[in-house]
Amino acid sequence: MSNILIAGTGPVAVQLAYIFTTEQQNQVDMVGRTKSSKKSKRFYQAYHQHQQQLEVTVQNEQHKALAGQFKIRQLYANYSDLNQNTSKHRYDTLVLACNANAYTSVIQQMPQTVLENLHHIILISPTIGSHMIVQQQLTGINADVEVVSFSTYIGDTRVTNEVTPHQVMTTGVKKHVYIGSTTNKKDSDFMVMMQRLFENVDVCLIALDAPLMAESRNSSLYVHPPLFMNDFSLNVILNGSDVPVYVYKLFPEGPITMNLIHEMRLLWQEITLILEKLNVPSLNLLEFMVKENYPVRKETFSEQEIKNFQKLPAIHQEYLLYVRYSAILIDPFSKPDSNGKYFDFSAVPFKQIYQNDQGMLQMPRMPYEDYYRTTIIRQIGALVGIETPMIDRLLQRYALHISKFVEVHTEFEYSEQFQIKHFEADVYLINNYLKNVSH
Repeated sequence: MSNILIAGTGPVAVQLAYIFTTEQQNQVDMVGRTKSSKKSKRFYQAYHQHQQQLEVTVQNEQHKALAGQFKIRQLYANYSDLNQNTSKHRYDTLVLACNANAYTSVIQQMPQTVLENLHHIILISPTIGSHMIVQQQLTGINADVEVVSFSTYIGDTRVTNEVTPHQVMTTGVKKHVYIGSTTNKKDSDFMVMMQRLFENVDVCLIALDAPLMAESRNSSLYVHPPLFMNDFSLNVILNGSDVPVYVYKLFPEGPITMNLIHEMRLLWQEITLILEKLNVPSLNLLEFMVKENYPVRKETFSEQEIKNFQKLPAIHQEYLLYVRYSAILIDPFSKPDSNGKYFDFSAVPFKQIYQNDQGMLQMPRMPYEDYYRTTIIRQIGALVGIETPMIDRLLQRYALHISKFVEVHTEFEYSEQFQIKHFEADVYLINNYLKNVSH
């Protein structure tokens, strides 16, 4: 790894650029979309106004290895500008620091000469099957490229001031993140190099045997669709609320009811069946939540309940999931104040639809990103012969709310996110990939 191109100019891209520049021999370039994105244009302008200096700060001192001021070699305004330097800079690694639904279009915009020379492509925020889409897209161009999927981004990084998007803050870091390679070797040279690189900034990457294993180790795939694609949440996202309501609170303060938990369990079960069909070990959802996401006090569950979660009767599983969400309404490890109040951990407000820079209504990342991810999972299920009635219901509910809103509110202009899509191009690539694998 020496010549690295990062596709994206958001906060995640900036943090990753810093990590890659910690290895002295690495040359890092970034590419944005200034022609089509005002955010990208603002970043490009801020970068040049501040002596091409980028900066990462951290909220917690324990993450200080991720912080610093640094420079990259070059920032390209648009993908078309890459044509100017293809002979000058041969990239061996492409990092896709964008949403999973953008992977196909990003690769389509890349000059073929860039794609032909790549040895590795890193997917930072994939869904189940993203590596299939990317690998299949490169079949006729660079069939030997190694695709590495992360389970999810390493933490939470954000722009704190819109005027200075070249300065970002990382506010949280995951205990560890999973990675998997299309070489199906967890000790491939590149995987080992990646682990060492991230270890330098105190981020633990756990290598798994295959990219599908990493892609399926992301709890948001299992919990976001029921949390955001229910009537309560969709109504708040589209129409607002008279009083504040919150994503992770119990009804009526939030969407969590026994029915939502029931839908969560059914969704997890359907994804599990799809993974089993693809020879991927299933995920113990409760264990993943408790051990890897947000811990609860040991008094909340017995170890036996956590370990045996997958074997328990459905009603017992739902009971435990409901208890888990009840246990993190407050941060159980925070210190109570003099009135016995703990930190209100679950008070995460819903983000609502908003007008983008072009004056068009736009969906927030959640649930739009979840809609894409869940649609792809559903289509993979159909391709491998697994019925997904719960996933179907979630997607239909989402589509119904969006369609009704557009029908009623003719006064607005809408971004393409308000179109009900089935992402046929990505599904076509997955279908071809699965056909090739079966042969």
